[in-house]
Amino acid sequence: MHLIADTVGLVPNIRKRDNLIQGGVVLGGTALLATIGYVLDGTFGALLGTLAGLVILGLITGTVIMVLGWIRAGK
Repeated sequence: MHLIADTVGLVPNIRKRDNLIQGGVVLGGTALLATIGYVLDGTFGALLGTLAGLVILGLITGTVIMVLGWIRAGK
């Protein structure tokens, strides 16, 4: 299953370690961006920071995991 996910793509990643690292990065980054947003603009800023953190960090970490999968498949 991992080989198919790494080479073909469009299959959910089931590696526990990858998912835990991605979750930690997204959670920590979202908390940081929400805090910054709250300090700069109150509740509305916190909401925008939360949304930005979830979307942007989710896309970035997903892309990193995808590239790592390609590297793993190439070995």
